[in-house]
Amino acid sequence: MAGPIRVLLVDDDPSLADLMASQLGGLREEFSIRVETDPNDALDVVNEGGIDCVVSDYHMPEMNGLELLRYVREMEPNIPFILFTARGSEEIASEAVSEGVTDYFRKRRGSEQWRVLANRIENVAARYRAEEAVQRRESALRHLARTVIDSVSTPIEELLELGRETLEVEYAAFVQGEGTDANVVVESVDSDVPFATGRSVPLADDIGDLTVDGGGIVAVTAQGEGDDETGFRSYIGTPVYVGDHRYGTLCFCDRGPRTEFSAWERAFVELLGDWLGHELTSEWARDQSESVRTAKSRVKSARDALDAGDEETVRAELDAIVELLDQEPLSATAVSIEVS
Repeated sequence: MAGPIRVLLVDDDPSLADLMASQLGGLREEFSIRVETDPNDALDVVNEGGIDCVVSDYHMPEMNGLELLRYVREMEPNIPFILFTARGSEEIASEAVSEGVTDYFRKRRGSEQWRVLANRIENVAARYRAEEAVQRRESALRHLARTVIDSVSTPIEELLELGRETLEVEYAAFVQGEGTDANVVVESVDSDVPFATGRSVPLADDIGDLTVDGGGIVAVTAQGEGDDETGFRSYIGTPVYVGDHRYGTLCFCDRGPRTEFSAWERAFVELLGDWLGHELTSEWARDQSESVRTAKSRVKSARDALDAGDEETVRAELDAIVELLDQEPLSATAVSIEVS
């Protein structure tokens, strides 16, 4: 997921913590820095999730940096943790390594130390994000594989939730219709949003231009900072086809900052749409097969009525046969309940 690098800075001295945050923020615009002077509050932040790197002082009265590291490792084994101290020692460094510290940084004089620290934060956070992305992809594909195998009992809400969790967005929906005629058939919401979503998918006023690739994927993101109280600031959707008929759109949205959707995210959304279309097409084909069997039975009734000279029955049977063979794809009600 593209977005700011979220750094948690822990130091019991507020003035030093603010100085570090100011220096690091001035060097990297992409840093989103949260300062905590109480290690216990810092643990609460880690527990909430969404942090890409923890940077902690060692010398703190209630809980030193190594003790904080131990607790963080119990909660988030892989999150980058950089320990810094004014008075370094081989013993502290050795213990930090044994506890799983990502990097050990000794405070220095001059502005160069901030550049060194900013580079280290950027590097470990990028590596962490890449590893997390690989794990999310593998987990998502395993989940999708299980969903395909067990598709007889898989509700569409589960498919939407899988996409939402994989893309790390707060909203997903299956929509029928376009523009003002769009209708949300099924939706999955991670948390309450400050606007209505049941009728349509509201997008922010400053959302970017549509980007449509060869597969029909549409991905849009809002430009710059704006109001996330009126609509979603990022959107990615893919068409869902039943046979040759465009039946609806599978889409995922979020209010948080995002610069773009990666190629893998686009491919995954397209895969979800293709699979859903395949399932719906299979169900429609089964319905059509049943309609053909019923039509054959009515043909026999029509022949019998014709032999008997019952013209009214013949016409009724023929009208029923035409209706059976001219069915539209699945109803929205069926899709909103279960994909089978």
